[in-house]
Amino acid sequence: MALPTIATPTYTLKVPSTNKSITYRPFLVKEEKILLMAMESEQEQDMADALRQIINNCVTTANFDAHTLAVFDLEYIFLNLRAKSVGEIAEPTIKCPECDEEVKLKVDLTKVKVKKDRKHKSEIPLSENIGVTMRYPDIVDLLAMESELKEGETEVDRTFTMILNSIENIWDENSVYPSKDHTTDELNAFLESLTTDHFEKIQQFYDTMPRLEHKMKYKCSSEECKHEDEMVLRGLQDFFY
Repeated sequence: MALPTIATPTYTLKVPSTNKSITYRPFLVKEEKILLMAMESEQEQDMADALRQIINNCVTTANFDAHTLAVFDLEYIFLNLRAKSVGEIAEPTIKCPECDEEVKLKVDLTKVKVKKDRKHKSEIPLSENIGVTMRYPDIVDLLAMESELKEGETEVDRTFTMILNSIENIWDENSVYPSKDHTTDELNAFLESLTTDHFEKIQQFYDTMPRLEHKMKYKCSSEECKHEDEMVLRGLQDFFY
């Protein structure tokens, strides 16, 4: 005789970058195990792989793939998964800037949103008839930017690589040129032909990119201090550590 199974509820949310609805279930013990193993390894790549695997397991919408998510989409979806799976209140700790006392915050995860800049756009005109369309970096791109420099690598090299990986296509008045149809050398030559003004327009794409962000007030728990302040939480790490 088969063992009984417990029905799992499903929920709906909108992916911030596309505004498309997806359905998902809370994560179960098997997903909790994946997360704990990644946390034990203390390797950022393991954590990134775990987050994408958990999200893929829990999202029930057809043809969904967490590997294609922008960083802020992945963070927002996981935050909602955690809220429905573990609890809607997270309690990260910070140190009081005045007395160094540890202060436990209480964050309502259901109120955390992705902040969007009205000036942000992914289609960037560089001149009267030439422009680029950008895609959002995923978590692997972000980890590559934050990792230690490889031997012989410079910050400039790393920035160029990030931009090259983020160009979806280049367009002019006659046609659209998908980056996947061109070599890295060709794309690099295009970037190197830009003026400083053109390059700054592309940089603006990253500076104004949507991000998971939550502003809150807090008060130091020390009876002697009682310092009050306001802080901004950004990214998953701020919400859980």
